[in-house]
Amino acid sequence: MVKETEDPTNTEIADDTTAERARTAGAGVRRVSVTGARMLREALRHGGDDLPAALRGADDGLLLSALDEGLPAERATRVVIELVRRAPERGPELADAVCEKVLLAQLYLDPPPRVQGGVDGPAADPGRRLRVRNALMLYEGLVRPYAQRGAVPELMACVLPGLWTAADGAGREVVRRIVGTRQMTGFGEKGWKALFGGVAEECREREEAAARAPRREARRRWRRGVADEGGGLDLKPGQLWVSALLGFIAVALVLIVVIAAG
Repeated sequence: MVKETEDPTNTEIADDTTAERARTAGAGVRRVSVTGARMLREALRHGGDDLPAALRGADDGLLLSALDEGLPAERATRVVIELVRRAPERGPELADAVCEKVLLAQLYLDPPPRVQGGVDGPAADPGRRLRVRNALMLYEGLVRPYAQRGAVPELMACVLPGLWTAADGAGREVVRRIVGTRQMTGFGEKGWKALFGGVAEECREREEAAARAPRREARRRWRRGVADEGGGLDLKPGQLWVSALLGFIAVALVLIVVIAAG
């Protein structure tokens, strides 16, 4: 009995067909994703009755991408509420992925770009208080539950120092409120060690700068005094000749002593 062999030509055709289907499916997903992102962006911009449906219809990736773009605080709040609302529906793998994205983005505390380019200070970002509240919602609803079971220990060790040293102080306020809840913070020993190490290094640098300041001031005064003394010398022509003659005599005496000694 002769064993039938597979036609390599048919195999190649089947492989090409499968690859083409994969490319077509991928293109379809990208089109849906781009369309969904555009719809969500428009709904967030205009608000109204279409916004709740757009938020519910967007997947987690679209919601996180919208936050990445730097939304005004009041629009970001709608996205944050939707992300937190879905927390019980996510499996562990997806929940960890969302949590890691939120941590890498420093709880989306950064103000929108147009605010960052404006006047410094809290007054330059009128939504600062709302951004702090949004960050706390993200932490309580998404980060804390998974930090408690040790899902993202490395990121937790990085987020605390990052929040504490944020330029506008919003992150420090978030940390104070998290600690003030009297619950397990989730930052872990690594996080607190990293924060303490950073603060200790900052204190050391300030102490060294404070110690260098008097020495710099003393050198500055010494140089100023030397310059003043040099500037005060006003030798007349006769005095210059006398000084030159005395110098010549001193050199001659040294030469005589050296020759006599030889």
